[in-house]
Amino acid sequence: MITLILGSALLAFTVLRKPKPEGFPRMPAQSLPSSGGLGQALSIYQDLEQLEVLNGQVREILKKQKLSDADSTLLKGKLKQIDSIYKRAGAH
Repeated sequence: MITLILGSALLAFTVLRKPKPEGFPRMPAQSLPSSGGLGQALSIYQDLEQLEVLNGQVREILKKQKLSDADSTLLKGKLKQIDSIYKRAGAH
């Protein structure tokens, strides 16, 4: 039994030992898409900022009890701008 223990210890520290890894494994390089990328991200960010401004303006118009013709026209224009931004975002 002692012979088996010594034999397994000998095998564990010699033959069955794995070599040390050489540093951390490297991740394969990923190329960034040439189309879009940062420019597309900036475009989307600008659209989001514009949507925030337009939503604030629409809320201000809708707070009124009664809308005049000018308010209705202005509201219609703002809603068209919001719609065009959503359509453009669907194209991204």
